[in-house]
Amino acid sequence: MDKFKDKILSPEEKRGEQIEQHKNSEKIEKQENLMNTEKKLKSNFELGKELDLFFPHELVGSGLALLTPKGATIKRELERFIVDEEIKRGYQFTATPVMSKTDLYKISGHLDHYKESMFFIKTADEEFALRPMTCPFQFLIYKNKIRSYKDLPLKYAEISTLFRNEKSGELMGITRLRQFSLSDGHIICRPDQFEEEFKGTLDLINYTRKTLKLDDLWYRFSKWDPKNKEKYIDDPKAWEKSQASMKKILDELNLKYIEAEDEAAFYGPKLDIQGKYVSGKEDTLLTVQVDFALPEKFDLNYIDEKGEPRRPIVIHRSSIGCLERMMGYLLEKTQGNLPTWLSPIQVKVISFANKNIEKTEEITRKFQENGMRVEADLKDATVNYKVREAELEKIPYIIVIGDKEEKTNTIAVRKKGERPSFGIKIEEFIENLIKEIRERK
Repeated sequence: MDKFKDKILSPEEKRGEQIEQHKNSEKIEKQENLMNTEKKLKSNFELGKELDLFFPHELVGSGLALLTPKGATIKRELERFIVDEEIKRGYQFTATPVMSKTDLYKISGHLDHYKESMFFIKTADEEFALRPMTCPFQFLIYKNKIRSYKDLPLKYAEISTLFRNEKSGELMGITRLRQFSLSDGHIICRPDQFEEEFKGTLDLINYTRKTLKLDDLWYRFSKWDPKNKEKYIDDPKAWEKSQASMKKILDELNLKYIEAEDEAAFYGPKLDIQGKYVSGKEDTLLTVQVDFALPEKFDLNYIDEKGEPRRPIVIHRSSIGCLERMMGYLLEKTQGNLPTWLSPIQVKVISFANKNIEKTEEITRKFQENGMRVEADLKDATVNYKVREAELEKIPYIIVIGDKEEKTNTIAVRKKGERPSFGIKIEEFIENLIKEIRERK
């Protein structure tokens, strides 16, 4: 980049650049110090603050993150990705309330087994609860019609805003919150469809892992503890049957997993996909759960071939998990160097000098017209300084527009982590970038 500048700067411009460089030296030194500290792995909280993605506020309360436009962009892209993929796989999306009367949770068993983690709202004559889970609402949608065996499996999905009264000591960045968004889903199927649907759920999760490059996760077969009567529904036969059924499928798939007692949901065993944050703390990112209890509690049924009512099986699953938690995990895994499709700003267009501003704005509009997230840096500062700022923001592509670019109608491109390339045709670059984003590389 320095050689490129020397070719097109006049002596007067060089002197002006030296003055500007001196004026900004203290700022650049601060930026360099930040870059040097990046060798130490940062938490999602540190990265969120540094990259202007999210933050807590004492007036709002702990465990309730404020996402900036940049942070909200990452969350939105994760949501779009998983919604599009689930629709391709036959899921139907619902939209359900964030609260309900506590009567609903008496039926589901949440008041018996999950009350301490719930938020309650009392009115003059009724008590409501903010929902900790979506399943009861989707069961009511299922029950709204008579269902035939030909209707199954039914796959319901929703990006659900959920609320859980986490202890203050458990709250951590955006990976453990009191309000969060979950890619919730429930498959209601016949017993003869259960194995195929369970495998299909794992296939979706593996697709998510591959797309997000989550190659450092592992599987945990989470079982109940028969001694813990308060935490779990007391039906030993159902527990043993459902756990044996899940283990059979996992072994047939040659899935490597660890077993953990007292980690199941209160209504059934789980396959949890686990990861570790930079702090070393382990957490569940994705999950598949078998439910033998709630179909009974909600009296879910379908009409079989003989016209008789039968009880379906329910698979609870989260294909990308909590969006905020996944966002935090990806930030830590990449240390903020997100792939282009997830980056809040995908392209930064920099004017070399003030006389290049008009062309810089023209190029910026071309990116915008093609649906890319782009910013223009037109301030009166040196190219080195502006490039360094963009690098610290971890922007995938930096475009420089100078006299040479204006004359040849090309752009100078600096891809994150690579040397700059010159003489690139804007149309060709945009075409390749659209493909990169579409394919989520």
